[in-house]
Amino acid sequence: MASHSEEMHKKDLFQLNNMIKLGQYSNDQARCLIADLNKAKIKYDTRIHFMIDHIKLDCLEGRLSELKEVLKDTQKIEKTLTILKSVLSLRPEPDKFKELFFREYNPLRQSEKDQIAEILKKASGNFNALDENDRNCVSQIFLKASDDEQSFYEAKSILSRNKIEIGEEIGGRLDDPIIRITRNLAELELERGHPLVRQTVIISAQKEIEVFIDELSTILALNGNFDASFFDRFPAECSKISFLGSLLKELANRPSSGKLSMDEFTEKCAKEFDNNGNVIIADFQEYAADLARILEKNGLVKIKGNSIKWKLH
Repeated sequence: MASHSEEMHKKDLFQLNNMIKLGQYSNDQARCLIADLNKAKIKYDTRIHFMIDHIKLDCLEGRLSELKEVLKDTQKIEKTLTILKSVLSLRPEPDKFKELFFREYNPLRQSEKDQIAEILKKASGNFNALDENDRNCVSQIFLKASDDEQSFYEAKSILSRNKIEIGEEIGGRLDDPIIRITRNLAELELERGHPLVRQTVIISAQKEIEVFIDELSTILALNGNFDASFFDRFPAECSKISFLGSLLKELANRPSSGKLSMDEFTEKCAKEFDNNGNVIIADFQEYAADLARILEKNGLVKIKGNSIKWKLH
């Protein structure tokens, strides 16, 4: 007799086999996508899992004086180092270090955050509702904030590589410190055998949310249930849903003979769309048997052996 967990596992597998995977997303992306699917009346299901990620980054590591020999510009590194020295000279508490670093690196940081809040408030938090000037302003502030965060990360790296604790006396340990930075070796025309070249490998657990959709409900998307913002946010997903819906709508129509062999049905599961020379190929042939079962489940056809017969309605 199967255990309860085995029965649940079989049930889960059966449920997912009645849906097709749309993609996998971060938590925020999935939340936004699901809201759009609800508006479009697309039935969906989700499965959460964690994936072990493996990323390799090419780096340079050496004394600042050594890096100056291979880097075209060290101005940003030197700015970070100058601010790091200034903040450490205050002998701050560790929990105050980040705030002090940002205050010196970008004195306008707080006012820029307030500016973004005011701009988004005008549009009730909807970035796409902003006019072009406001969108450009918000984008520029976000880019600047990203640069702030990157510099803070590099400052923390300098502390780590030089074994400096926040709050201790540093003396001259940052006059020519060891610095490790991520760089594109090809752009610098450096080989992996160069004495300053290193590699960082990051292995981490990333949360992924798989989103599955009910195939037959994609036909609803053809009735104008997609709004412009859905397409702006998820153009690939809109295309997938639209073309699957178009294909299923066509397959649901009774052929003149009233029946097809599975081979004939499979051929109909691939279509080519030409839009002024731009070609889109929708190929669901490997999924043909499942599409036939979906039509049967919804009372549109009857499958018998290698033959598919459409019902009269």
